[in-house]
Amino acid sequence: MDFHRPPAIVRSFERLFSLSAEEREHLDRITCAGEEIEPRRKLIVEGKPCRSLHLLTSGWLVESKQLRDGTRQILNLRLPGDVVGIECLAYKNALHSTAALTPCTVTTLSFEQFQEIQRDFPRLAAALFLMTLLEGAILHEWEVNLGRRAAFPRVAHFLLELDRRLHLRGLGIGAAVPFPLTQQEIADCVGLTTPYVNRILQQMRAKGMIELENRLLTIREPALLAKAAGFKPDYIDHWGEGWFGQVLNEPQPD
Repeated sequence: MDFHRPPAIVRSFERLFSLSAEEREHLDRITCAGEEIEPRRKLIVEGKPCRSLHLLTSGWLVESKQLRDGTRQILNLRLPGDVVGIECLAYKNALHSTAALTPCTVTTLSFEQFQEIQRDFPRLAAALFLMTLLEGAILHEWEVNLGRRAAFPRVAHFLLELDRRLHLRGLGIGAAVPFPLTQQEIADCVGLTTPYVNRILQQMRAKGMIELENRLLTIREPALLAKAAGFKPDYIDHWGEGWFGQVLNEPQPD
């Protein structure tokens, strides 16, 4: 482990602008009080009041909607460095559930604490707004995946996106990334059956495109997989580079 690498939550903000000493100290202060939560515990329950935001500092969360027939659709995977539940600022009750997929460390922010950040650290508050735009871009790609891509490119796109998100957060292990998902959970993400996902993964392994073992994913042929998926990572790689991001990155007055 690289102990000199900044935490994922800091890296998320630093992809937008260089943090001042005060901003970084504030992030360190609010995240040091993180709570350890166990897998399957729900942070946000669909249809229930939601009165706080969450900063995910370690582990994976899953956002999902449960259907009447007992099946579920995973809407997004939340990774270290993500801000979770910001949509609760706009809605009285939660629109979907969010639960721990793995052991997690989460810092909870009340709305009052969020207002303090807006007042005392406006660039951090602006960054939270831009992060929601990134999530919107990711969700649009998931919509295309579910609506238009065939099964093989659908799974390929999902794996490439996840690999890219994890590496950008400094969470890669060499060429590999942590991959705690079961085949059922992959199926719930891409809208396929578990046996179908199993066959696709076997095809990818047989072609030497991926290696998936010991809860680690290694993409061996990223160019071939990207061609099969039509994967273009611009929506992940270049987020925050618009004019607003440039304004945030301007030198701050003393």
